[in-house]
Amino acid sequence: MITETKISLSEQTRERLLAAARVVFSENGFQNATVREICRHAEVNIAAVNYYFSSKEALFAATLNFEPLLALCKKINQDSICAQVRLLNFIHDFLMQLLDKKEFSVQCQFMARELAEPTPVLGKIVQEAIVPIHQFVASLVREIVGNKISEAELRRCVFSIFGQCVYYRHGQSVIQRLHPNLSYDHKEIEAIAKHIGEFSLAGLKQIAQNKCP
Repeated sequence: MITETKISLSEQTRERLLAAARVVFSENGFQNATVREICRHAEVNIAAVNYYFSSKEALFAATLNFEPLLALCKKINQDSICAQVRLLNFIHDFLMQLLDKKEFSVQCQFMARELAEPTPVLGKIVQEAIVPIHQFVASLVREIVGNKISEAELRRCVFSIFGQCVYYRHGQSVIQRLHPNLSYDHKEIEAIAKHIGEFSLAGLKQIAQNKCP
């Protein structure tokens, strides 16, 4: 019984560290986040990080769980609707996870920050999240444009779609200075998603027409 209690307390401490780390890393990034701040949030001794995870890098890697983000792609792909609508749905849901404070995904935050500030675990993030998500969007683009699109053109299309979405996250400090009254409320995110979706589909339509003999 004593052993079970010790294990339970140990698991609770580890989970508190993970929860605190997700918050601190997502807010401050890997470089600026400190072990002291994480332990303060978790209300544990500063030595706990080394005890449970051996290092700050290992703790960061342990916080990564991209299943919710990958589930988004799987859910959209199961819908029996055309590729254009599936792409619009993906852009909408991705932006909601990226920008909406009520619905945001910490994993989305990590992924977006990695693009701007690479960390020692970038390879893990790329393989577990960015590769499958890019492959998902690439499959939609190919379905929309057709098989005549080259790999280079396909890559640029995927980058353009993600670039539009991620800008609203990374460019937030500039956007706020350009438009001080602009806020990412639900209505604004819906409008951003609609714009990026329509803008992207118009570009893909033009590319498809250029491929016609």
